[in-house]
Amino acid sequence: MTMLTELQFTEARKQFSTLYDSVFNSFNPAIVNRKHTEQVAMLRVDLLKMVLEDYKLIPEIIQEDDGSITLALDALEIYVNNSTLELATKDLVEDLKLYAQDYSNRSQLFLHAPNRIHHFPYILKIMLCENDDEIRTLIGS
Repeated sequence: MTMLTELQFTEARKQFSTLYDSVFNSFNPAIVNRKHTEQVAMLRVDLLKMVLEDYKLIPEIIQEDDGSITLALDALEIYVNNSTLELATKDLVEDLKLYAQDYSNRSQLFLHAPNRIHHFPYILKIMLCENDDEIRTLIGS
């Protein structure tokens, strides 16, 4: 039993406009059930971003002996190296986009992998970004 609004799929479909208004205008998350085991949560995007706020993607900046810069994002096990901070940042943004896409495309695999399942909130946070500038903001650049 949940304290959230809970509807069966057929009922949610029939009342979708009312359900949407409740979720969006009244800030009431909802659960939609289908069959006996399938559940989907509905939540405003701004509230989802707030829930994900504590999942930080701030890389460690490492000045290498050769003068290059390494950005180490341990949370996702992503590491990039380039000659300048700007170039390394561009590489990191691209790698984050590629990894988020790969994770999304192979979510059944990644969500069952013990070393990758904990990446999901970070991936969701990246996927909620609308452009490279928003990803740069996520990584503190």
